[in-house]
Parts: sequence; structure tokens; C-alpha cells
Amino acid sequence: MMLGRVAMKIAPSLSCLAAGVMLASCVAHGQQPPMADLPPEVRSLPHWKVFRNHSSHSSEFFRKLLFGRVFVHEHAKAPGIVNAEFVRNDGRTFLCFWDNVAREFRLQWAQLAIENHSSGAERVVSFRGQVGRSLMFFDSQSGAMYVEALLAHKDPHKRRRLKRRDGWIQDSWPRALADACPNLKLPPHVRINEKQTSRKLDELRRQDPDAPIRNFPGSHVTAPGRTGLARSGGKPTTTAAEVEAFLAAQEGNIVTWNGHGWVWVRSGNREEVWRVQGGPTYGERFFDVVRSDDGSRVTIQFPTRDFVYMVGYPFPYLPTGHRHPAFQLTDELIARPSPRALPFMGEAYADKRFVFHPEGKFSVVDEAGNLVKGPHFDGTWRWTRQALEMTVRDDPAGFQRIHWRSLAHQLGMKPSVWTPSTPDRY
Repeated sequence: MMLGRVAMKIAPSLSCLAAGVMLASCVAHGQQPPMADLPPEVRSLPHWKVFRNHSSHSSEFFRKLLFGRVFVHEHAKAPGIVNAEFVRNDGRTFLCFWDNVAREFRLQWAQLAIENHSSGAERVVSFRGQVGRSLMFFDSQSGAMYVEALLAHKDPHKRRRLKRRDGWIQDSWPRALADACPNLKLPPHVRINEKQTSRKLDELRRQDPDAPIRNFPGSHVTAPGRTGLARSGGKPTTTAAEVEAFLAAQEGNIVTWNGHGWVWVRSGNREEVWRVQGGPTYGERFFDVVRSDDGSRVTIQFPTRDFVYMVGYPFPYLPTGHRHPAFQLTDELIARPSPRALPFMGEAYADKRFVFHPEGKFSVVDEAGNLVKGPHFDGTWRWTRQALEMTVRDDPAGFQRIHWRSLAHQLGMKPSVWTPSTPDRY
């Protein structure tokens, strides 16, 4: 099913800019927020395809956090009772859990994979021929780790989210479960935590409050609102102001969604998104960004379908710590504001030099370094469609544009180029 375009206007700033709900054929997770005020083509969809859930961190982050460690938690079917699972580096997972039917602890094993999907890092557990999928969330300050799932239902409009497991990650195995599941053989690096003797989760937490891992490396790398919609009861998890601040800080940086890189750009009175694909056609796809009149929805306009983000809900793009090459160039030009010759500006400016300034301004000077005319700022520059546009005030001949690759060649600069295999950097 393809969603038709919702009438929207071009946004003058990034105050609600985002992207994330492909209201065409994506799967996501959520309770039932109010939908009565949404356009019919949105209102007719299941709520979990409109108000999307996203894991708190990347799949790579969760692999580093979980593998080789212990997840101590309670399960929704047995609240308050301690369970724990140890995840080997190959993903094989051993679970000591309370069996409500047998009324005893049992030891089982399954295979765990952490995959990258449209909703972020997905926890995929294979057990006895069945596969379970859920999203993971980590709070760096408290060390809380929890898992949310979208429950199945024959009527897609009646699916709902549930927090299935809630606990924390630690480096040791609780003594209580070492006694409950004595057949589990742990590797030498996993010690038995002798302080943790209770089979009640709250008491176990009090017995060793320092056991949960907090502030794990990379845990600060997240995006607004990615705290779980089951946890919030389907209510908004962030604000337009928080999204604005995030995107203002990330403008010109590469962020990722579903394995691809994207760049948000203010382009005069427009907003646009560049898709980074890597290789020789690096980033040669561009899309306009528009928003609804009431500011509740922001859309990237794809040729055949809209890509919509509901403002206030989990923001779907994560930072990479990398700058797009185009912005690396202007960063360097601003940081070293010496007059530079720009051959692409044409014959009329062959004997002139240009000094770049923040906020899209530049000045024109002669070969001696004197301002050519008028006030300090004589022109404006901006990036659009990966090309630098230069406009000299009141001079039709003073408008030129150049692709960032050609500009880098003219200036003898070699910016670093991100590809999907580039490790995140912080």
C-alpha cells in the first residue's frame, strides 16, 4: 500500500525537521495514540505504522554491550522474579529463568542475533525453530536495559507494544541463579557475584547497586525520544525543541537509518535531505523536506512515497560522528579565513579573492586583500544538492555553483568520504 501525498508547506527552518515513518510498507511498534486529527490517508493505517518505535542505540553498540556479558531482568510473565541470560561472543545465549508452569527455575539456550532494521537495533532470538523479534533500550545513567515487542494479532489495528524484559547488564552471574541453574558452565571471565543472593529483582538490585553497567562507551550516541513507546504508554517521548536542537547540531553531519547515510541541510528558505550511498555515485540523491501546517508531521518527499516523521515521537536517525565532505570544505574555509581564488566564479572575478564567514556569508577582496566594495559581507553561500552556490550581491555575473568534488579539486583539498562500512567516530 502506498500513501498519497499529504498537503504540506515548505518549512523555513529545522524546528520540526525529521524523517522516519515510511507510511508505505514499513513495520514498527506502538500503543494507540490519538489519530482522529490526522489526515484520512494516515488515520486509516495501523497506529504502529504511524507512530514508530526505535531502539535507543545502534546494532553495533548493543553487540558490544551484550556479547560476553549477563542480562539480569524480570519477564512480563513473571514480574519481580530474577532471570538472567549470558550471551557468548558467537551469540549463543543461556537463559536461567523461572518457569511459571513447573514452578521452578530452568536452564535453556537459544541463538541471539542483533540485526539492523528500519526500527534500529532488533533483538532476534531463535529458539526451537521459532524466531522472536524485539527492540532494545539502554539508559546510560541508570544502566537500565529493557526490551519491547510488538505483539501479534490477526487484526493489524489491534497490535500493541509490551515491555517484555526489564533489568540491566552486568559482568557477573548472580549467586542466586548459579544455585538455581547449577548446570550452566560460565567462561572464566564471568565471575559469580556472591552479593546477589535474592531471587527477587528489586532486592537483588539493592544487594549490589554497583553491578549494572552505566555509561557504556558510545551510550551518549542516541537521538531524541528513543526511550521506548511501550515504556511511555504510547505517549510522546520528546519535544519539537529537542528535535530542533539535535538537527541544528547535526546539520551537515552524516546520520544513519536502516544502514544508509543521510544529511540534513538548510538551503536558504528550503530544507532538503541528501542520501549518501557511497561509491562513485556518492550521495547523488536529494529530497525536499516539507511539514504540515500544524507542525505535527514532517515529510521527506520521495518520488513514489512519502517518508513521514510524527514530531514528538522517537527520532529515527542516529549520529555517526562524521561530517559530509561538502561541509568539511566550508568548515576549513571558515576556520582558515585567508583570501582564496575561486576559478569557478568566472572571468569577472578572476582577479578577486574570497573570504568565507559563518552563517553563509563571504566577502570579496582584491589581490591586495582590500574589500572590493560595500559592507564587510558582500555575498552569500549555501550548499544545495551537493553543490556550493555563491551569490555576489547585486551582480548577475556573481552567481555560480560547483559540486563539492570539483571544488575540492580546485582548492587542493581532500575531505574524508563516509561509506556504509565506515565505523562511527565520536
